[in-house]
Amino acid sequence: MTFKDFDAEEKLFLRRVIVAFGVVIVCFGILIFNLYNLQIRQHHYYTTRSNENDIKMLPVAPTRGIIYDRNGIPLVRNVTWYDIAVTPYKIADMDALLKQLTPIVDLSPQ
Repeated sequence: MTFKDFDAEEKLFLRRVIVAFGVVIVCFGILIFNLYNLQIRQHHYYTTRSNENDIKMLPVAPTRGIIYDRNGIPLVRNVTWYDIAVTPYKIADMDALLKQLTPIVDLSPQ
C-alpha cells in the first residue's frame, strides 16, 4: 500500500501557484510598461502622426455617360441646365431685381 506525502504535494502545489502568479504578474508588468511607453513616452510622436492623418474631402463630379438603345441611338444626353427661382413675397423691389438679372439671364420684357 502506498501512502501519499501530503506535505510534499502541498509544497509542490504552493510552488506551482507562486510560479503561475509570478508569470501573471510579469505579463501584466509588460502590458503596463507598453501602455506607459505608448501613452506617456511616445505621446508627442503619435499625436503628430494622427494630426497628419486627416481626411480631406474633395468633391468629385460624377462622370455621366450617354445612354444608348440597342441600335446605338442616344436615348439620354448630358445637358448643362441652370434654373433660377424667385420667390415674389421675399423680393421688395421686383423691377430692380429684373434689371439686375437681365444682363445675366436672357429675359423677355414680359
